[in-house]
Amino acid sequence: MKFRPFLLTLGASLMLALPASAQCYAEYRAQQIGAVIFHTGVATISDAACGNNAAAYNELVGRLQRNGWTLANVSSTFREDGLASRRSRAGQYYLRY
Repeated sequence: MKFRPFLLTLGASLMLALPASAQCYAEYRAQQIGAVIFHTGVATISDAACGNNAAAYNELVGRLQRNGWTLANVSSTFREDGLASRRSRAGQYYLRY
């Protein structure tokens, strides 16, 4: 029974050491409704849509429509480690929607 406090402490320490769930993002291409203007952007999406371009598309289509854009496609979904390489490509549409 002397090991019980040790095991509880060890278990709690391991739980605290686990990494927090990282954010998920999608890189997409959208077209302005009624014009031939495109933009590439990066948006935050839910963990449930991460790794699934179709689910990310479904999440983003309404956000973009409300702002006059038609979502053409989601090219990729990724975690925080992919943000830096996409920032310059997304420009003003980086995490805008």
